[in-house]
Amino acid sequence: MSWLRPIDAWFASAILPHEAALLQQARRWTGDPDEARDLLHEAYAQLLQLQAWEGIANPPAYAVRTIRNCALQRMRRARIVPMRQFAALEEVEFPDPAPDSFAVASGREELARMIAAVDALPPMCRRVVQLRKFEEMAPRAIAELLGISLSTVETHLARGTLAVARALRAEASDGPAPAKAPARRKA
Repeated sequence: MSWLRPIDAWFASAILPHEAALLQQARRWTGDPDEARDLLHEAYAQLLQLQAWEGIANPPAYAVRTIRNCALQRMRRARIVPMRQFAALEEVEFPDPAPDSFAVASGREELARMIAAVDALPPMCRRVVQLRKFEEMAPRAIAELLGISLSTVETHLARGTLAVARALRAEASDGPAPAKAPARRKA
């Protein structure tokens, strides 16, 4: 019978390999190597008592956050706290997984260009591309829905995808694409 709990194995594999970096963060926030080690061990104790440890997506980042919270708790309890410790706590950067406003705006512009390129396709080709790419229907289901053969669906899909790609490429290199994207490849 093993004395190692599952959380201990997780801690040993997900947290302990980052101990040097975690200790460095703790030193930044405390300014004292001994206090930094105490702070790190306090955070370790909290991590080893977690109930939902399996759901942590990024254990090292979670450990840094735990150390930071422990440092803040210590500062709140202390009567005198050097200002440099507050400044060090503010310097830590935690990447926000959400896209920034530029990424959102550029994504919207790219989507609008793609929709415009799809709208410029011939009607049947446009419908096949919309059903396959936007509604994620299987080609066989599209053929049944539209009453056309599977090979016709595949032809419309190939031509439509190629035309959209060409229109987007032309717009990226030359500016706006022509009103109607070419549906056939030139020989």
